[in-house]
Amino acid sequence: MNWTRVPGVASLLWATLAVVLFALATVSVPVTDPELREAVGETASFAPDTWLPVFSLSNRTVIDMRATNDVRVLGFGLFDAVTDAREALEADTVTVTLGWFAAFMALLEAALAWGFRQREEKLVRPLVRAAGIFIVIWSFYGHEPFWDWMLRGLFPTSPDLLYNTNTLVSLASQHLELVIVSSILTISIGLTLGIAVTRSTLREFLPLVSDVVNSGQTIPTLAIIAIMAPIIGFGFWPAIVALILYGLLPIVRNTIVGLEGVDPAMIDAAKGMGMTPAQILWQIEIPNASSIILAGVRTSVVINVGTAALGAYVGSGGLGNPIASGLNQSINPWVLLGALAAALLAILLDYILGRVEYVMTPKGLQIEQ
Repeated sequence: MNWTRVPGVASLLWATLAVVLFALATVSVPVTDPELREAVGETASFAPDTWLPVFSLSNRTVIDMRATNDVRVLGFGLFDAVTDAREALEADTVTVTLGWFAAFMALLEAALAWGFRQREEKLVRPLVRAAGIFIVIWSFYGHEPFWDWMLRGLFPTSPDLLYNTNTLVSLASQHLELVIVSSILTISIGLTLGIAVTRSTLREFLPLVSDVVNSGQTIPTLAIIAIMAPIIGFGFWPAIVALILYGLLPIVRNTIVGLEGVDPAMIDAAKGMGMTPAQILWQIEIPNASSIILAGVRTSVVINVGTAALGAYVGSGGLGNPIASGLNQSINPWVLLGALAAALLAILLDYILGRVEYVMTPKGLQIEQ
């Protein structure tokens, strides 16, 4: 039984988290990194402030993602807010302790449970819960004293702890830019190819498409990045091309398997009712194959989170930067910092996409645990 679906349980869990965070806010930890000490002082609270992602459009990367603990960004331009993570650490920003956010989520969960008490609801509550969990994890990404304290405990004799070129939450923002842009393109291309080769007019291209997408994971990703960099230049886009090629296989394969697994009797019945091929595709085939297709999308995105770290070798940024720099300079804390952050990000996105998969899967195809 999923206890988070029981009215009131999710609210109680958020309230418990709020109490824990308020308690941790009274605990101070010493700051050992010299640059961080200049920004926040010799000690800092163990519990983070609420950090928010900030999105905008960019000519270079399509999506420009930043992070800030300045809640004035919620004013949508009405207030002059700091949107750069490094500046937010040093500037006088308007902050809210994460405990208050958890308390707000507890009240929101209680209100939603009361509002939907008379019927089963599978859209609003799972997505709100996923967004709340993302903000909590994101806030810990932005809390540099937490990572300084953790790395000092693991590497007490290391002179270098935090990555000195950029903040962790900024690196995570760059990493998400790579994952989001590559995933949007990969999903668009993969679904188009998967649907196209299952149509009778293009079925002869199915072996060719399968071979092409299989080769994307046969060739090492770093080799693809190295080939693309001299052709289209260093930076963001060589990594995007490599991530697209590497992430196509799960989406194309699952789309083909899902569509071909639809019961032929359902398609024949739809034809007998006079439905056009387009109506059969969008109203019969895709809804029945949605759970398999979404599983492929989920796998592709999670794979890209780990693979995107290789983009650091062509200057695309992201959580691969501290890993690559740490390996080159034999600084173990940097390697662990990037690896832990990337692993946590993969787990977080897998959970969020799991909630999206649950929301988008038709009720008749959901398997209750």
